[in-house]
Amino acid sequence: MLETKPETKKVKDLMVPVSDSSDYPIVYNTDTLRDAIKVLKKSTGESKIHRSMIVLKREGTEEKLAGILTVRDILNAIKVKTINADDNDEKFPVKWGNFYRKSTLGYSVSTKVSDAIRPLVTEFVHSEQNATDAIRIMMTKKINILPVFEGGKPIGIIRAIDILYYIEECL
Repeated sequence: MLETKPETKKVKDLMVPVSDSSDYPIVYNTDTLRDAIKVLKKSTGESKIHRSMIVLKREGTEEKLAGILTVRDILNAIKVKTINADDNDEKFPVKWGNFYRKSTLGYSVSTKVSDAIRPLVTEFVHSEQNATDAIRIMMTKKINILPVFEGGKPIGIIRAIDILYYIEECL
């Protein structure tokens, strides 16, 4: 018996759209981490949990993709500002208490998003590419999220979880 291949979906069919009206969080490189935390909290509800957000930068009248900001990026930026960089791992648990001090934390979250983001990488997909292209890039580059472009503009994000759900559909 010949087994047929499942229909290959396009990236646009699996991605989470990114626009002013979408539920996916967007911040700007000039925002602070405090702003980013608020945006992430606002866009996370019972039916969706986002662990990253798109970071845009304004260039004249255009908005361009600056990078991706993840929860881990935020925590790392706070850690760097809160705990002395010269502390070694043995001291880290003792200094971790500084993480929760309001005065220190307030200073940390005033950091600009541009200082905490993952820089824009060369890895991305176009909306019309096959989902298998996104899978290949994620697996070979060991990343969990890819920006999706159409006509040179970021229109969405495809996440590893979106790929996993697609794989489940194919079963």
